[in-house]
Amino acid sequence: MKQVKWKKVAAGTVLAISLSLPVNVMAAPVPVASVTVEAAIADLVPLRAVAESIGAQVSWNQETYQAEVRRGTQSLTVTIGEQKAIVNGAEVHMNKAAELVNETTMVPLDVISQAFQAELEWNDETGLTIDSNDLISISGYLMSLVQNGQISEIPSYMSAPLQKAMQPELIAAINAQLTAMYGTIEQLAGVQREDNAVHNNVKLTYMTDRQLPLEITLRFDQNQKLDDVYIPYLSAGGYEKPDYDDSSAYTEKEVVIGEGQFKLPGTLTLPAGEGPFPVVVLVHGSGQNDRDEAVGAYKPFRDIAVGLAAQDVAVLRYEKRTREYPYQSMSIPNFTVKEETVDDALEAVKYLLKEDKIDSERIYLAGHSQGAMLVPRMIEADEEGHIAGAAVISGPSTPLEDILLWQFENQLDNAKKAQAPAEQIAQLEQQIALFKEDLKAIKDPAVQTQPDNFSFGNFAWWKDFSNYYGGEIAKEQSVPLVIMQGENDIQVPAKELDGWKEALTARSDVTYKLYPKMNHFLIEVDQPSTGMEYSVPGNVSKQLIDDLAEWIKNN
Repeated sequence: MKQVKWKKVAAGTVLAISLSLPVNVMAAPVPVASVTVEAAIADLVPLRAVAESIGAQVSWNQETYQAEVRRGTQSLTVTIGEQKAIVNGAEVHMNKAAELVNETTMVPLDVISQAFQAELEWNDETGLTIDSNDLISISGYLMSLVQNGQISEIPSYMSAPLQKAMQPELIAAINAQLTAMYGTIEQLAGVQREDNAVHNNVKLTYMTDRQLPLEITLRFDQNQKLDDVYIPYLSAGGYEKPDYDDSSAYTEKEVVIGEGQFKLPGTLTLPAGEGPFPVVVLVHGSGQNDRDEAVGAYKPFRDIAVGLAAQDVAVLRYEKRTREYPYQSMSIPNFTVKEETVDDALEAVKYLLKEDKIDSERIYLAGHSQGAMLVPRMIEADEEGHIAGAAVISGPSTPLEDILLWQFENQLDNAKKAQAPAEQIAQLEQQIALFKEDLKAIKDPAVQTQPDNFSFGNFAWWKDFSNYYGGEIAKEQSVPLVIMQGENDIQVPAKELDGWKEALTARSDVTYKLYPKMNHFLIEVDQPSTGMEYSVPGNVSKQLIDDLAEWIKNN
C-alpha cells in the first residue's frame, strides 16, 4: 500500500479530509471530516473518519487514551503516543506512533487496512479511496450513507435496473420502517461475504439499541454495482444434515438459470457415476426462499437433493427470483406468479436440456406448497413437452386466498385455546377483519383495479392467482403426477389431498401419498404441528424421498 504525504498548508487554514471511491464506484468525492492544519502530519490519517467510512465503530477511552475500532469480529486498538497496536488480538508495530491532534486520533493507514483486510489508499488531494474489489468496505460505506441521511448519493453506486427499482424515497422509507421495527443501528456485529454464480453478496448483521439483530445483504453484480438488497424477516439457523446424506454419492456444482436481468444462481446435485440421470427441478413455496427453502432449522430442498442423488436421481434447485432480486421484482408492473415462479421453473428445465449427464427425456418437477399449486400452470406453459412428470407436495387444491384465511382463523383459535394475551388476540382478529375486506376484491371478477384501502400486498398478483384450482387445469393434462401430503400439516390441511383426488378422478396416471406424521416442511414430528417445531433441527422424511425416487424410476 503506497504512503501518501499530506500537503503543507499555511498556519490557521483548514485541511478538508474527503472520501472518494474509484470512478467505477463513485463519481465524486464526499467530505467525511475536517481537521485543522495541526493535524497535517505526514503518513497519518484520521482514524475515526476512515474507520466509520468503511462501516466500523470507534470508541474512545479518555482515561487510557486508547481508541478501539470494531467491524464485526475484526478489531483495532491504538494508544496515543505508542507505535504498537493490537490488531485482532495480536500486537503489531506501526511505522509511526498514534497521535492526538485537536481531539482527532491520527494513525498510519496501513494499520487500518491490516486490521480490517481493507483495500485502502490515501491521496492528499482527494482523501480515502476504497478499491472497487473491497465490497465489504464499500458496503460499510453505503450503509454509513444511509445512517447519515446521505441517501441521494446512493443511486450512483447502483446498477441501472436497481436505480429504477429503488428510488431515494424508497430507500428512506425502508430505513424508516426498519428503524421502527428494530430500533437504531448501534454496532456491526458480523460481516460475511457470500458469492454465488450471479452476485457477490455482503451480509451485514447489526445490533440495534433494542438489542435486536438486523440482517441486511447487499448484492453486487460483476461490475461491482449494487444490484439488489435482501432483508430477511426471519433468520434461519441450526440446520443439521440428515443421516441419509452420503457425500460420496454425489457432486454439486454452481449453475446459472436463465439469462438477462433476472438470471438466478442454483445448485445441480449429480449422482456419482456417468449418467445420464433422471432429474428433478425443485420449485419453492410462497415467500422469498433460497435454493434450500431454508426456514428455521430446516433445509428441505437440500435434504431432497442429497437424498435423491443417493438413489441416482439428479436435482436442480435455485434461488427464488424474489429472494435474489427483491426490489427489482417488486418494481415490475403487474408482477404475478408467472414472473415469480412459473417462468424460472421453465428456465430451469431449459437449462437441463444442455447438461450431458442429464437424461433430457426424464426431467421432472417437484413443487412445494405454492409451487405445488402451480405445477399444472408450469405443465401448461411447457409448450414443447419437456416435463416428463411432476410431484405436487403439500399443495393446496383450493385457492390460496382461502387457505390463507383458514390459516389466520386457525392461528386465532389456537391463541384463544392457549389463553394468549388479549392484545395478541385483538391483533389476530384485526388481521382477519382486514383480510376479509380485501378478500371481497380478490374474489370478485368485476373488481380489476386495486381498491384504495387494499392492504395485503400486490393486488395484480392476487387477482391473477385468485379463485385458482390447480386440479381443474390438471384434469385436462396427461403428464403423470404424484401428489404427496402430510397429515400433520398446520399450513395446508390434509383434506386438500381429497380436493386433488376429486378433481383428477378420471385420470389413471396420478399417484397419491399421505404421510401421518409429516408437517408442512416434510419433517416427521410426533406431536401435532404448530409451526413452533420449525426451529428444532429435523430432516425431510426418508419415506417421502424413497417414494419419490421409486415413482420417478417407475416412470
